[in-house]
Amino acid sequence: MRIDYLLNCPEHLATVAQWRHTEFGDLEPEVTLAQRCEKLRTTLRQDSIPLTVVALSDEGRPVGAASLFAKTITHAHLTPWLSAVVVPPDCRGQGIASALSLRIADEAARLGFAHLHLFTRRDGSLYSRLGWRAIDVSSHAGTAITVMVRSVSDRDVV
Repeated sequence: MRIDYLLNCPEHLATVAQWRHTEFGDLEPEVTLAQRCEKLRTTLRQDSIPLTVVALSDEGRPVGAASLFAKTITHAHLTPWLSAVVVPPDCRGQGIASALSLRIADEAARLGFAHLHLFTRRDGSLYSRLGWRAIDVSSHAGTAITVMVRSVSDRDVV
């Protein structure tokens, strides 16, 4: 597996948008698949946020994706965010989500940020193992979420 910028493999944009629509559509039910595609198009970059990375199998098939955004749908005062980590069900359990999360943390550090936020509606144990710490429990669209933070540089201890 390798991880590349979506910028370098835009042919996978529609697949990633569909994954996100399926996985996270209930958090923003008013957002259409076409709108998700348009938002994802804004992440076709590597030197500033927003950006998206895609995990690719050895055969070049997309097996996951994650983004770095300045804002997300909750906690607007916090920035930046690891967002929309998605791995299709048939590819889960192989460390892809962990690799994507760590790659986005590296991207945030490369772009000069000292820490990175995320929210999860699942058990945060995956992220805890990767150095994230819970800072808030909240809800969005009737769903319980845990907001977490992680240091991504030696300059900041969270």
